[in-house]
Amino acid sequence: MYKVRFHLGKGKNFMKWQVKSPSGAVAFYEPSEVTIFMEGCLLKNSKKTAERIFGGEDKTVCAWVEAKDVTVVVLPIKNIMSTSTILHYNPRVTPFWFNGKTAENIDKTRYPNLFTSNRHIIK
Repeated sequence: MYKVRFHLGKGKNFMKWQVKSPSGAVAFYEPSEVTIFMEGCLLKNSKKTAERIFGGEDKTVCAWVEAKDVTVVVLPIKNIMSTSTILHYNPRVTPFWFNGKTAENIDKTRYPNLFTSNRHIIK
């Protein structure tokens, strides 16, 4: 499975998409320059880590999208936010993935397809 997440570690890849392939190879992408299409997706979250961050501890890796297949296209998709559902994750706000329209907990939810648009994951 591929793992896709937003990289917040300090350094040259700060605030870029990180894509880890099943072989372990890691690539980073500037959000404003690419769209990442993901197939066979599952929203993953380390609940205990997220709850510690929600409680005030320093941020660390605790959430990602697992995908069976990933395609990166050097073509950003723009102006789709009003017609799409944005999936959110910020353990400072809530310690789980949530749907931007309903605010419901969607940890471990499967989606046939997801994609990125700038710094957002879109359903």
